[in-house]
Amino acid sequence: MWRPDLPAPADGSPGEPLLALAPASLAVGDMRLDLAGGVLRLREAGRTSAVRTYSLHGLAGPAWSDRAAGGGAETGGGRVAVLGRTALTDEGAVVDASTGRRIEGAEGVTGEHFLRAAAFSPDGRYLVAEDVVGRLTLWDARTWRRLAVLRAAASTVHRAALTFSADGTLLAAGAPDGSVQVWETATPGLAAATLPAGDGPAVGLAFAAGELRITSAHLALRKRPLSPERAAAEVCDRAAGGASETEWRRHLPSVPYRETCGDGT
Repeated sequence: MWRPDLPAPADGSPGEPLLALAPASLAVGDMRLDLAGGVLRLREAGRTSAVRTYSLHGLAGPAWSDRAAGGGAETGGGRVAVLGRTALTDEGAVVDASTGRRIEGAEGVTGEHFLRAAAFSPDGRYLVAEDVVGRLTLWDARTWRRLAVLRAAASTVHRAALTFSADGTLLAAGAPDGSVQVWETATPGLAAATLPAGDGPAVGLAFAAGELRITSAHLALRKRPLSPERAAAEVCDRAAGGASETEWRRHLPSVPYRETCGDGT
């Protein structure tokens, strides 16, 4: 790493670098210079996609840091989510979608690795973000406070399909094994509901008419009911009318028998 604003050596040589690093892997997959934060981030190429952060303390002059931290400074990160005129970059910065300039006062996603996927709720209240090591987090997109870690870093990572319901009360995220997890945004600390795995990771998710629609690479569109009534009806249909009295007594001997899938339920 060099500083081009420093005087060149008198002998015309390129000069010694300010910083020289040797990542553990053979190649660097991505690199971000964050002068406002005073760090250099490297994502190593390979199966682990490890992200390493190095301090630039004492190397970046005050003028550089002041220019980078000032409102309106441009950011070069790729965009992973857009809502109206607001966009989130893979560095977690909140920028104007049309100009690419940082939005003053918006802290953005902090404390995570580079982001690979993200989505805003339609009302702009929530943001879900997945980083390059598979960690999935839910954020308050108005205060930029982390609300929950929904999924820890995983050894098998992929770009997760993410979506919110129209009212922002439900969040769905695809998992590497092809299953889909659904959380209630009001209680993200509770365990997610897990829908059955398909042939591979979901490539598209959408909430519509009380159901979750799932698309994957090789299976036709799947629909999973989300309302209690529709879920109960699907269970009864799969169970061919519910438990018989004999089955009930075998599994629930201390509970009086009642019809579970009759017209009165």
